[in-house]
Amino acid sequence: MALIITMCFSASASFTATTLLVPIGLYGSKIAWAKDARYLPLAIFPLAFGIQQGFEGVAWLGIDNHQGAMIHLGSLGFLFFSNGFWLVWPALTVFALEVRPWAQTLLLSMALIGFFGGVFLYGPFLVYPNEIPVIIIHGSINYQEKLIYHYLLPSNIVRLTYMAIVLGPLWLSELIQLRILGSLIAVFMIVTYCFFSYAFVSVWCFFAAIVSFYVIHIIRSTIFLKSTGLKSDSY
Repeated sequence: MALIITMCFSASASFTATTLLVPIGLYGSKIAWAKDARYLPLAIFPLAFGIQQGFEGVAWLGIDNHQGAMIHLGSLGFLFFSNGFWLVWPALTVFALEVRPWAQTLLLSMALIGFFGGVFLYGPFLVYPNEIPVIIIHGSINYQEKLIYHYLLPSNIVRLTYMAIVLGPLWLSELIQLRILGSLIAVFMIVTYCFFSYAFVSVWCFFAAIVSFYVIHIIRSTIFLKSTGLKSDSY
């Protein structure tokens, strides 16, 4: 089963995800901007995942055509999101919707931790841009980043910390829909860890991109409930 799923990952799979997610992200952003701009960071989730998958599509094209420059560009773009953007954006997204002062303070702290984590994880690629060798394992891209944490911490500890920074803000939200979103992403993280650990970053980001379709439901349903005067946490 694992082999069948991973063999589906390719340039066409990545670009198909981009083609679907970018318009959905733009549509959700338009709704949020018109109705309640606090939801705009959330609406950007599908858009950002769509762009990220587009970069991985570029990496796939480079691999298929033996073009090192394309592999490098696609890898740098993809890892910007996985090793930087997603460590900060969930906390800022929930912060924009949060009204509890203590939660706002905690979320800003988490965003700051995520920012420094992103500098730690992505910064070396900017200093040493050639240190991103990629290989294909069972039909998936394995980004073989040689970062300093490989020599300091076990990879399992790094992944658990990463999951906490990404998912913690969503679970902290008062909106049950965001807690569900966090739980869905967590399920796919666990599935990826158990069955696709050889290409963890690539596979979980693909799954998370698919889960982000749920974001448009959150935006539409929550804004609809607000317009009817109902509490969103009762939905």
